[in-house]
Amino acid sequence: MLKYTLILVLALACACSGGQSPQEPAAEHSTEAPPADEDAVMLQLSAYLLANPQSQAEKDQNLIANYAIEKLIPLERTASGLFYRILSPGSGDMLKWGDYISANYKGYFLDGQVFDSSYRRNKPIEFYIGNMVQGWNEGLQMLRPGGKILLFLPSALGYGEKGLSDGKDGYLVPPDTVLAFEVEVIEKLK
Repeated sequence: MLKYTLILVLALACACSGGQSPQEPAAEHSTEAPPADEDAVMLQLSAYLLANPQSQAEKDQNLIANYAIEKLIPLERTASGLFYRILSPGSGDMLKWGDYISANYKGYFLDGQVFDSSYRRNKPIEFYIGNMVQGWNEGLQMLRPGGKILLFLPSALGYGEKGLSDGKDGYLVPPDTVLAFEVEVIEKLK
């Protein structure tokens, strides 16, 4: 019901403004893509909101959709539940499972706290697509070398209900936590 109410409100807002909305700068986020139309983003993402989320996957979906609406980030969604925005597709052949690549990334929680970053270490990572968390393995196959993507991983496509331990008594990533990543593929190495 909430989803339909939000759609109705958006439709009425568009009708009252003659279908035109003023161009406002997108909320600050570190993507390089051009600002999105507020009405279009809200309409697109409101379709993913669930009125009474029951499962962890449904709760994660609502968290991601609400975050993207608040920040005005247009996102696409895969069948697995991965939300993404390709910022730059790159060039050459599409990356595939088993490719050995070099990439820079920043991983953060939806509250903006960065939990890991190759930029901070000033050193890209090298890995095989297939050896990372499921959301990375899926998302990176949408790019070509030189491409950049924004990924929003529901907890099941990240570290799930176990989280990622800090090796002590805590967590680097708490259980059932939605993660966001900006990933830039530098090159395909093998």
